[in-house]
Amino acid sequence: MTESSSAKETQRKEKMPGRVLILCPEDENRNKIVATVCRCGLDREARDLLRLHNFAAVFCSDTLEDAAYPQIIDAAKPVPVIVLSRFAEWDPYLAALAAGAFDYIPCPPDHREVERILSSALSEYFAD
Repeated sequence: MTESSSAKETQRKEKMPGRVLILCPEDENRNKIVATVCRCGLDREARDLLRLHNFAAVFCSDTLEDAAYPQIIDAAKPVPVIVLSRFAEWDPYLAALAAGAFDYIPCPPDHREVERILSSALSEYFAD
């Protein structure tokens, strides 16, 4: 990393306030999201803290054991919810967007895609 890109990375991390909630029962996919979010300078919390804290974004698996992701989307409003799915297909993608998701990421997640979507979600959320 060059000195200027390192300075830009530090600046970007300082501009991203808040917490990100990650709801994903699959260890491998959750770990990839956590690693990317941590590189963005945000920390993570357990899923049962949704009502207790103000989150800047939520990553939610479409295969949660105790709640369907549309319920998480409703509970999190106006916080952007990004749905994680095993399926890279149009129907689940459109269903997630119709339910109010900010975006949809097929798993295993690509760190560049996670970072791009998270940055876009935070920019939109904090623009209001």
